[in-house]
Amino acid sequence: MLGLELPGMPGNNPLGFLAALGAQAAASEIDASVLLRWSDGPVPNAVLVGIRDHGAVAEAAVSMAHAWLNGPALAPELDPKLKLEPDGIRRYLKSARTAGSTGSLAMSLVAENSLDNSGKAKPSDFYFTAGQMKFVVMAREILEHVTQEELIADMTGPWRYASSRSSLMWDVVDDRVYALTSTNPSTDKKQTNPGAEALALLGLCRYPCYRAATGTTSTGCSGSWKRGSFTWPLWDRPATSAAVGALLAHASVPEPHSTGTARGLENHARQYGGWGVMRVMQSQIRRSDQGGYGTFGPPRVIWQRG
Repeated sequence: MLGLELPGMPGNNPLGFLAALGAQAAASEIDASVLLRWSDGPVPNAVLVGIRDHGAVAEAAVSMAHAWLNGPALAPELDPKLKLEPDGIRRYLKSARTAGSTGSLAMSLVAENSLDNSGKAKPSDFYFTAGQMKFVVMAREILEHVTQEELIADMTGPWRYASSRSSLMWDVVDDRVYALTSTNPSTDKKQTNPGAEALALLGLCRYPCYRAATGTTSTGCSGSWKRGSFTWPLWDRPATSAAVGALLAHASVPEPHSTGTARGLENHARQYGGWGVMRVMQSQIRRSDQGGYGTFGPPRVIWQRG
């Protein structure tokens, strides 16, 4: 199966990886048999099998985005920072569970009975916004204004960084270290890729979160709020949407810095070949001391098929 290549969706960048998941999620709304795999190379790119062209994916993504805008997960009356009271979390998740795919994102944003120190909802590990940034407002802007042309441009690449629209900060280029630059990077105007951002937001629904001892924890993420990591697999066997969900849940491990975790990675590695996994990537999740803004650190390979 050759499939439809998405050269603008690099698997070694969390934004590109999430965007590829979003492309499959959107295409699966048309045909549940659409498969996803990754090319094997220095920069693995996403490949969709079972859909004819990039325009069909883009059309499906716009349709899915508009459906989400009318669903409960990003309802305009929500607290824009998702700072929900316990009863509000329960009502929010209950309404999302009865809304089908239009509510699927809610389970990736908050978890029942998982609260911060103020007694409000502790958000997902992928919640990188802080300060004056309002996640719901930004997510709605991303989905509302994205066009088919922007989606096609970002799927086929290279990314142009030509838009000043909202960004959820999942691109590794957002991790700019002040000590390594001649000026403070926080003063730079953020430029982004609207198509990739929209697809990545759609793809986030593949990462549900849950209550854990350390707070709200998302599938594929581990560690503390200030010092965590995101681990994701890349596979070269075409996988259905359901199979991808299983891969994301079972082929991810915490950062292998302890003996016990290193042993867990070794045990997982025995299964990777049978699952079609060719590489496992990991990025640190970094949050600033001032404000708590999040970014992904440089990705690295923690396991690769020999």
